[in-house]
Amino acid sequence: MTMMMTHWPALGRFEGNAIVKEVERLIHPTSKRPQVRYPYFARRYYKFPSYLRRVAIMDAAGQVRSFHTRFDTWRCGDRRHQHAQPPRLVCATNTFPALYQGQCIRFNERYTEAAIKVFHRGDWVWMHFRLTGAHRYLGTGKQRAPQLVAKRGRYTLSVPVERPITLPRNADVDRVLSVDVGINTAATWAVVDATGTVHARGFLGRCDKDREARLIARIQKAARQHTRHGCRLPPGFCARDHRRLRGLFDNAAHQISRRIVNEALAHGAQAIIVEHLKGWRPRAGRRRSPLRQRFHRWFHRLLVDRIEAKATEAGLRTRTVYPRGTSSQAFDGSGKVLRDQANARLCTFPSGKRYNADLNAAYNIAARGIVSIHRPTRESQAGAQRPKPAATPRSPVTLSSLWPTATATA
Repeated sequence: MTMMMTHWPALGRFEGNAIVKEVERLIHPTSKRPQVRYPYFARRYYKFPSYLRRVAIMDAAGQVRSFHTRFDTWRCGDRRHQHAQPPRLVCATNTFPALYQGQCIRFNERYTEAAIKVFHRGDWVWMHFRLTGAHRYLGTGKQRAPQLVAKRGRYTLSVPVERPITLPRNADVDRVLSVDVGINTAATWAVVDATGTVHARGFLGRCDKDREARLIARIQKAARQHTRHGCRLPPGFCARDHRRLRGLFDNAAHQISRRIVNEALAHGAQAIIVEHLKGWRPRAGRRRSPLRQRFHRWFHRLLVDRIEAKATEAGLRTRTVYPRGTSSQAFDGSGKVLRDQANARLCTFPSGKRYNADLNAAYNIAARGIVSIHRPTRESQAGAQRPKPAATPRSPVTLSSLWPTATATA
């Protein structure tokens, strides 16, 4: 990268792979070109494989090109802050190399062992490593170039696999699993068919709330001690505890999404329906209140993303619906519900029946998903590839909208 910065006026005009040839003229000696401008690279990286060398050149060129673009933008006056510092070129980018099949990595027939070309004792040799983890997926599709990832002193092999997945058509979807993402209960799911019959339901909670409470209490205690004399919290305050919280949220999203997809497969659902909560901002709770903090720590988007990824891998469709009114309308079509002040998990229907609020919302989410899947939209009639996900009628869509008696009466 430093060498490219020196010669960037000459190298910057090359695009794509053309820059690799120009850089190799400066650093890579051959039999026809024994003398180069910078012989340090040949001495430091003896017999460096050509695939790894070219990957390193392309990555360095991308970093330098990005720096010049950001620096030109800053120099032209496009700055986010009044006293913004100019961008800097950082060479320690921690880039993970791509290992090309046959040249840098080889797998055995059962994909339980991999031979990787590494630099050992002054030479590049093949070393064999035993594979653990999800290597059972390697033989199920077309492999792409894997990456060797180094993290916290351990090395892992990331192998992307391209597999053909056939999703069910909209006309074939007659049973869905709806998910109501909540705060008290992490997720409430229900399996509903096209006639409005509920086949199964359940509640999924988190098992790491104690660890989360301890980390939050530790952060709050440190913040009170640091700001008691009017000081502001510095950048990166309690970074280790915040990193642990993000790890807890990520692990909880993986575990809950996997259980939801397993329930959908076990009950024969062809689609998973979730609420469209992207960009949602909480309005309840005063500043620095426990309720506002709970809303801030709510990982609803992370959970939905994990559900969509795992559902697509399992061959299930995912659909998002408009969230407003799913909790406030009774699933039997009697009208708006009244939430209990003492226990927010319960609600009272206009008919006097008391029911779980999250389960009532899950039923209505399933009904909206089924209606939006089977009702033709303008985008689908025009031949669009991705119709709008939240297309529902103007009238409140509840579980009773799917019941045959309600349809015949209407």
